[in-house]
Amino acid sequence: MTATVPLRAEGVAPQATGPTLGARAVGGLLEPLIFIVIAMLVALAEYVVAGPIRDFPVSNFWLAFVLLALADAWTWPQSQTMMGTLTGQYIATTNGEAATPLVIAVRQLARFGVLYGVPVLALEFDLVWAVAIWLICGAIVWRTPGRRAPWDLVADTVPVTGIGAVGQVELPVLRSAADLQLDPRRTSQDAMAGRLMFLAGLVSVVISALIVWNIFREAWAFVAADEFSWGLLKGRGWFPRRGEFDVGTLLVGTLWVTGIAMLVAVPVGLGVAFYLSEYAPPRLRRFVKPLIETLASIPSVVIGFFAISFITPTVLSRLFDDIAFQSVLAAGVGVGVLTVPIIASISEDAMRAVPMELREASYGLGGRKVTTALRVVFPAALSGISAAIIVAISRAVGETMVVFIAAGLTGIFNTNPLDPGQTITGAMASLGAGTDEVAGSGIAFQSLYFLGAVLFTLTMLLNIVSDVIVRRFRQVY
Repeated sequence: MTATVPLRAEGVAPQATGPTLGARAVGGLLEPLIFIVIAMLVALAEYVVAGPIRDFPVSNFWLAFVLLALADAWTWPQSQTMMGTLTGQYIATTNGEAATPLVIAVRQLARFGVLYGVPVLALEFDLVWAVAIWLICGAIVWRTPGRRAPWDLVADTVPVTGIGAVGQVELPVLRSAADLQLDPRRTSQDAMAGRLMFLAGLVSVVISALIVWNIFREAWAFVAADEFSWGLLKGRGWFPRRGEFDVGTLLVGTLWVTGIAMLVAVPVGLGVAFYLSEYAPPRLRRFVKPLIETLASIPSVVIGFFAISFITPTVLSRLFDDIAFQSVLAAGVGVGVLTVPIIASISEDAMRAVPMELREASYGLGGRKVTTALRVVFPAALSGISAAIIVAISRAVGETMVVFIAAGLTGIFNTNPLDPGQTITGAMASLGAGTDEVAGSGIAFQSLYFLGAVLFTLTMLLNIVSDVIVRRFRQVY
């Protein structure tokens, strides 16, 4: 015996309500954003294949439109559009039946024509007319019963929030566990959501792979050039436009800046972490920790100017009489200030994750708070603390604007941190901005990618070391 859900006069069951104006607005805003993302991916793909093949004969925007239309058509068999899968909307006919792909095709053709075809093709994308058309369509959706847009009136459709309640729905009597299975349409929607999440993850992986491939391709062009010889990597300094590529100069500067930064950030960051984890009252911790983490949001260019306007003249010049206005030491201190929140936040999280039972056991054996913090909490949180320091080192190695402003950008080999110096990232920024010498070597531009490959290799090795340390010292409670 089955039960039938009656229809309303409009042909839609009570459960199948129309979407809210907010849901319609979200879908309308997501579509151009997704189109822009697709267009950027198409442009990136064209840039990658332009060298070995050639440019695309069709405009990137038209290719993105075709890809968007194909992705939209993929959802039509489920009585949805691509935006509907993101906002939980379905398309039904006014007689209460699920819309077929042909009906949705007519609806979407009318929709694209009104929203995009008329403004782009007929009006040559006059922004005033385009906004006027979009506002008129929004007013029609707002005032029409069922939130029906002009294209819904053309295709005789209505958007609903639950297709399972559209039309004459028969509810069977439950006889077995199999009757409790989800509706096939909901299962299809879940599968669609899984495919979208997989696509999002795949896009990030593909973009990362394309970036790495482009860096190493140009780096190989630098090494394989006729002008290149391994002897060029040794000399009196880094002057790429003169054909002098002494990588040692940049490595020494990078090591100096990173080492100084860690001398500043590790003690301060660990001290903050110990205080917040073991000594600070809960109310103070809730106030201080977000304040410390806010320091990480300060733009690095601000830290760079802070280094030359305050750190050098107010602090370092009183300690070292012969320090230069721009120096490796000032840059290292600035980078250290920038990496303090990283060490403090990650280390504090690692210490807070140590079970309270270990602390109580130490107190029960007569241990003082400082003894418990140093000999119980610190060893138990060592994997997280080590990871925090490695992440901070990677951040210091890759920092650009602070060293670009505060280090001095001199390409001469120098081991004195009180003098100006150069790092890998600073050299890349200098060459990319054109602030170094103008006289030119043919492979000067490719040397930028060579430095990028060296920097990528260094950070990858640091991440591998971090993973090994975490696995070595990790303790599961």
